[in-house]
Amino acid sequence: MDYPDFAAIYRKKWRWDKISKGSHNVNCWYQRQCLWNVYVKDGIVWREEQSATYTPIDPGIPDNNPRGCQKGCSFSQRMYDGSRVRYPLKRVGERGEGKWKRVSWDEALEDIADRMIDVMIKEGPASMIYDAGTNAWGSQMLAGMRLAQLLDMPVLDINSEIGDSRPGISVVAGTEEMCNSAEDLMFSDLIFIWGGNPIYTQIPNAHYITEARYNGAKVITIAPDFSASAVHADQWVPVKVGSDAALGLSMAHVMIEEGIYKKRFVQEQTDLPLLQRVDNGRFLREADMEKGGSDEVFYLYDLRSRQILAASTQTLDLGEMDPALEGEFVVQTLAGEIRARPVFAGLREHLRQYRPEFASKICGVDPETIRGLARDLARARAASFLAQSNFGKFYHGLEMERAQVLCCVLAGQIGHKGAGYQGFPVLCADGFDVLAGMSGKDGVQQAIEALQKKKGAALEHFMKQGMTHEMAMYELGRQASRRGGSVPTMMWLYYQAGLDKLYGETERLDPYMKRSLSSYMEEAVAKGWQFKQDAPTKILINFAGNLLRRLRGFDQVQERLLPQLDLMVTIDFRMSNTAMQSDYVLPGAGWYEYDEVLWSTPLMPYVQVTTAAVKPVGESKDGFEALYLLAKHLQKRAAERGLTEFVDRSGKKRSFAVYDYITFGGEITEKDHDAYLELLLKMSTNVGGVTWAELKRKGYQRYTALGEQRYVNVGNATDVLPDKPIVAGTHHTEKKVPWPSLTRRLQFCIDHPLYAELGEVLPVHKDAPGFGGKHPIQLTGGHTRWSIHAAWIDHEPLLRLQRGEPVVFLNAADAEARGIQDGDTVKIFNDLSAVEFRACVAAAVRPGQAIVYHAWEAQQFKGKPYDSLFASQINPIHLAGGYGHLQVRPSAFSPGQHDRGTYVDVARVTDAVGQGGRDA
Repeated sequence: MDYPDFAAIYRKKWRWDKISKGSHNVNCWYQRQCLWNVYVKDGIVWREEQSATYTPIDPGIPDNNPRGCQKGCSFSQRMYDGSRVRYPLKRVGERGEGKWKRVSWDEALEDIADRMIDVMIKEGPASMIYDAGTNAWGSQMLAGMRLAQLLDMPVLDINSEIGDSRPGISVVAGTEEMCNSAEDLMFSDLIFIWGGNPIYTQIPNAHYITEARYNGAKVITIAPDFSASAVHADQWVPVKVGSDAALGLSMAHVMIEEGIYKKRFVQEQTDLPLLQRVDNGRFLREADMEKGGSDEVFYLYDLRSRQILAASTQTLDLGEMDPALEGEFVVQTLAGEIRARPVFAGLREHLRQYRPEFASKICGVDPETIRGLARDLARARAASFLAQSNFGKFYHGLEMERAQVLCCVLAGQIGHKGAGYQGFPVLCADGFDVLAGMSGKDGVQQAIEALQKKKGAALEHFMKQGMTHEMAMYELGRQASRRGGSVPTMMWLYYQAGLDKLYGETERLDPYMKRSLSSYMEEAVAKGWQFKQDAPTKILINFAGNLLRRLRGFDQVQERLLPQLDLMVTIDFRMSNTAMQSDYVLPGAGWYEYDEVLWSTPLMPYVQVTTAAVKPVGESKDGFEALYLLAKHLQKRAAERGLTEFVDRSGKKRSFAVYDYITFGGEITEKDHDAYLELLLKMSTNVGGVTWAELKRKGYQRYTALGEQRYVNVGNATDVLPDKPIVAGTHHTEKKVPWPSLTRRLQFCIDHPLYAELGEVLPVHKDAPGFGGKHPIQLTGGHTRWSIHAAWIDHEPLLRLQRGEPVVFLNAADAEARGIQDGDTVKIFNDLSAVEFRACVAAAVRPGQAIVYHAWEAQQFKGKPYDSLFASQINPIHLAGGYGHLQVRPSAFSPGQHDRGTYVDVARVTDAVGQGGRDA
C-alpha cells in the first residue's frame, strides 16, 4: 500500500484486514476496563474504536456502553512512537546517560541469569527484589509472581507505597476491598464525591453520576478546588486542604446530638455498644472477667435483660437484645470492681470538640453547611460515598477516612442498594490466586491437587477456630507476609535503600509524636508488627512498572539505592525513567500484541481480554514469555555451572530447576500461552464457565460470583446476582456475617497501645505536619486526565491537549501576589528542592493551594524532578500490628508514601534564584 501523504492515510483508515478485541493492561484503576475493536491493516494496528457491545442488565439501568477514553483511543499511536523499546538493550554508559548497546535476548538473559545465580549463592535470594509494577496483571503478573516464589525472591508490596491503600476503611472494617458496581449509583438519592474527582478521572464511569443526578439524586462534591466533579454537582463544599477529618467528625457530632443516626444499625453492625473501661480506656474483655479468658471476646449491656452479656463472635444478629449506647455500669472483674460505658458514650463526649462552630475554624466550612450535610446524609434513603484512593496519600489520611466512614455508618449507609462507602475496588477471576500458588514438576493436575490440599487444610483449620471464610483468607495473607513473600516498599526503602535519614525527620515536624521514628520502627520490627530484611539489595528486577518515577524523594533514592545495585533490569514497552537507569532494558510487547485475561473491579464487573491483533514490534516479547525464558536460562546456566540447589531465606535447600517447576514439568511452556489462559479460566469459579475461545471472541464476560478463592475478592462480601448491580457488604447487613475486624464489627475504637500513645483511639483530626518547611502554599495533586500514570505522559497527541510539559495550577490571587502570569515558567520550592513548571493560573484552585497532577517523568523536568519536593515521612500509626485485624498482609496495613499537603512556595524563574532547595 502506498502512503504518499497524511490525506491518503486518512482515507484508507476505513479499510482493514481484520478486527480484534483489545483493551489496555494498564492500571487505570477505578475506571478500568474498556473493550475496544482493534482494526488491523497490513500487520499494523490502524485504529481502535469503543466496542459498545456490553449487554444491558436491566432496562431501567443505563448500560456500560460505550467505554473508553482519549488514552485508549490513542494507544495505536503510542505503540509505534519514538518511546517504544524494540530490542534488548545493555547499558554501556553511566546510569541515566542514555548510552546503550543492542544485544540479543539470549545474550541478555544469560548474563542476567548468571548474575542472579552469583547473588543467590553468595548473598542469598533476599538480596534480589522483584517489582511487579502496576501494569503487571493477568498471566504476565502470574509469571513473575510464580518465578519470584520459586526463587524465594521478595516481591515489593506496592499498594501502600503508591497511596492506593485505604487505611481508614481498613482499620474500621478489617478490609479495604469493598466496592459497589457503578450501576448501583442509579439507586442512590445522595452521592458524596469526597476525596476524588471521578468526572475527571473515571471517564468511562462518570455517566452514572450524571445519570443518577438526572434520576433525582443529589450530588455533593467536597474538595478544596472547584474540580470537574464540583462543576457537575448540586453542591460544592470547599474544604481546606487536609481538614476533612474535622469536617466528618463535626457531621458525626451533629447526627448524634440531633438523634438522627440509625440506632439499630449502630447497635448491630458497630463496636459502639461494646463496653469500654473507664479506668484505662480499653475494651472490657473476657480476659478481664475470667481466668484464661479470651482477649477477643467483648461485652455489651443489654437494656432488655439488664445484664452485661458477651457479644457474639459468630453472628451480628442481636435477636431480642437492646444494647445500651449510653450509661455507665459497675463491672466485677478479676482485679476488682470497675466502671465501664459503651464506646458510643465516649464517642459522643469526644465529638463535642468538633461542634460545627469549632470545626468550622479548622475546615473552613460554614457551621450551617456542616449541619446541612449531616442532615442530608441522615435523611437519605440511599447514600453513596465516592472517596477513591486519595486520603492514603495524606500523612493523616487514615483519620480522614475513619471520619468519613463514621458518618456513613451512623447514617446506616452500608450494605444496601444505592448505598455504601466505596473502598478499594477489585474483583478478578479467582483462578489468579490458584495459579499464583501452583508449581510442580509432575504436571498440572498434581500441582492443583497439592495446592488444594494444602490451602484447604489451612482454611479449615482457621474456620474451626471460629474465623469466617473472609477472615481465614486474610490470615493466609498474613502468613505469606510473615514469610517475607511480599515486602512493603517503605520498609525496604527505610532499611535497605538508605532512606532512614530522610524519613527520620518525621519527629521534628510531627508534634503528636512522643519519640523518634527510629524508636517506633525498632519497636514494630521487634514485636513482629512489621518485617524487615537485613540483606542489602544487589539485584532489582522491574516488570511493567516504573519504580523510579513513582517513588517520592526520587533524587535521594537515586543517590542512595542505585549505587549499591549490581544489576537492575527493566521489562517494559517504553523507555521510562526506570528503564533509563537500568543495566538492561528488555522490550515488552504492547497491549495489542499479546493475549491476556485482564483484572477488573466491581465498578465494571466483567472479566475482559486483550488479544494479539498483530505481532510484537521488533523483538518485543510479552511478559509471560520473557519471564519463562528467564526461568529457562536460570535453570540452564545453573546446570552448566554444576549447580543444582540454592539455600533460601529460611535456610532450606531449593532446586535450581525453576523452569521445570514453572512449566509443570514442561506441560505448559512459554509457547503455550493459550493453554495457560484456558487453565486460568478453568480454575476460576466466578466467570460462568466461559472458555478462553469464547472469551477471546466476545471480549468480556460478566462475573457470576465473587469467587472465594481470590484473596482480594472476598472483602466485597456479597452475592453477585444476575441482572443486578453489585452491592458490597450485604453478607454483613443481611446475613449478619461478622466483619473481619478484632471485634467482628465496624470498629471505631482501636485500643492498641500505639493508637493510645498517638491519641488516635477514636477518630480525630490532626493538623498536617510542616513537611517541606514554613511555606505558605500546600501542594496537592490527583490522577491526571491525560495519562494513566506515566504510560502516556510523553505521548505527543495527548501533550497537545494540554501545556505539553509539567504544569502547576495556581490560584489567581496567589499568582498575582507573586507577579506570575498564565504560561510563565515558575519554580516550586521548599526546604528539600526546587522544580520548574509551567504555570496555569486558575480561579478554580483554592487560595493557598497548588495542584500538580501526577505522572511526569524525571526527564521531562529541567533540573530536579517533581518527586524531590517530598520527604514522604512514615507515619508511625501505620506501623501498628499484633492486634486482631491490624496485621500486615499483602496490600494492607503497612506504611505508605505521603505527598498531599506538603508546604511549598512558588516564584517566577527570574525571581527564584537562590530561593530554597538544595539545587536552587
